[in-house]
This record gives sequence, C-alpha cells and structure tokens, in this order.
Amino acid sequence: MSTVLDESRRQRCIQAVVEEGERFGVLAAELDAGTAPSGATLDSPVPWIPVWTARDLVGHLAGIHRWSTHILRAGVVTPPPPETRPAPPAQGLLGWYAEGLAELVQALREVPADSPAWHMSPAAGRVAADWARRQAHELAVHRMDLEATAGVPLTPVHPQLADDGVDELLTTVLARWVHTAPFTTADATVRVVSRDTGRSWTVRLAPGEPGTVVITGGGDGPVDAVLEGGATDLLLRLWGRPARVDVSGDPAAEALLRGR
Repeated sequence: MSTVLDESRRQRCIQAVVEEGERFGVLAAELDAGTAPSGATLDSPVPWIPVWTARDLVGHLAGIHRWSTHILRAGVVTPPPPETRPAPPAQGLLGWYAEGLAELVQALREVPADSPAWHMSPAAGRVAADWARRQAHELAVHRMDLEATAGVPLTPVHPQLADDGVDELLTTVLARWVHTAPFTTADATVRVVSRDTGRSWTVRLAPGEPGTVVITGGGDGPVDAVLEGGATDLLLRLWGRPARVDVSGDPAAEALLRGR
C-alpha cells in the first residue's frame, strides 16, 4: 500500500512543488529567450525523450497542473473528464504554465489533506495529500528533463525528497501496471538501495492476472537483482532516465521496476 503522508511531509511536498515549479519556469523562460548555455530553445528535443521538445514538456506539465487542480477541487474519487486536461495554447505558453502552477499550489494549500481525491493508482490513499506527493515528484523529474535540454548541470533533489519519490514509484505507481505485460508473467525480487540515506526496499513481483507487487523494507534475503545509487539517481533511473547507478544480478529483473 501507499505510504500515508503525515502533515509535515505533505507540507514539504507542497514547498517542493513551489520550488521545483519556479525553477522549471525560469529554465523555460531561458529556453524561450535563447539564453540557455547550450543555445537550446523551446523547440529543442529533450535529450533522453527525443519525441518531446522542451515546448512539449512545458505544455505537458502545465496541462498536468490543471488536471491535478481539478481533481483536488472536485472532492470525489471518480475519474476526471478528459476536458480537465486541456491542450496548450498556440501563444502565451509560459504565462499559461505560470498560471497553472499558481492555481495548483493554491489548491494544494487550501484543500484539506484528507479530502477525497481520485488517483490513477489502486494503491493510493485517494485523498488530496496523494497529489502533493505526486506533483512534487512529477515536477522534480521534469525539471531535470528541462535542465538536460538547457545544457545545464542537473540540480540534485534533496535526498529525503528523492527517497520519497523512489518510495512513491515502488509503493504506488507500480500498482498501476500490474495488469499489463510484463507484470502478468513477472517472477522476480529486486532490492533498491539508497546510498544517501541507507534506506532500502525489497520488491517482490509475482505473476498473475493481474500480477502482484509486495514491498518490504530492509536488506535481508536472496534477490534476483540489486539497484544501488544516490537518491536522485535512483529517482531518475526508476523513471527511465539515464543515471549513475549500479545494477548487480539479473538486469531484466531490475528493468521491471522502471517507469513507463
């Protein structure tokens, strides 16, 4: 099951949305003005997601902000209608992004943590606090996507926040995929170890219709693969980005954990 967010951690996630969102906006403005060190612009491809340009990434995130805000404000656990995630405008993209971020932050601050809120994962608590967590990690990863596009060094995520991002992916996000291949046939155990904090997760994947995911803490017992790295690198790796990590054992088992 998803880790329940206590109030102090929820507030840290909301603050991360503010900080990561502002950093993302500054980078987008530099790309729009052509002042990025690499000479990249909003029309430059994201290096590790070449089907996206920076413009696509800004539009995607601004749309996600509006979608998440609708979910928070709706106060129900039923899925939002498609029109709550609008297409980006042809003009004024950066202003649209800033407006969406401000509305999201206001909603995260105003909506009670235990207010009902739909979530795409069956393992989530389906309360508003889940969305503070989801948006903090969404922004952190995409901010690094935009840094890579701008040709600037990646700014590490605070180790505790990055650890929480790893925990969210393993305990909440993975459950979204258990009804799809390769999870329905997967039979593997993988240990994930954060060198920054010493925290570890043991992930047991079992076949079925749907498959199952069981997460335990600690580092005991045999496993098929071990993934180790700093917290930010683990977050990048698990979301399918390049990262400085060490993988021992069966690489195919470790690959099962990576974001789609």
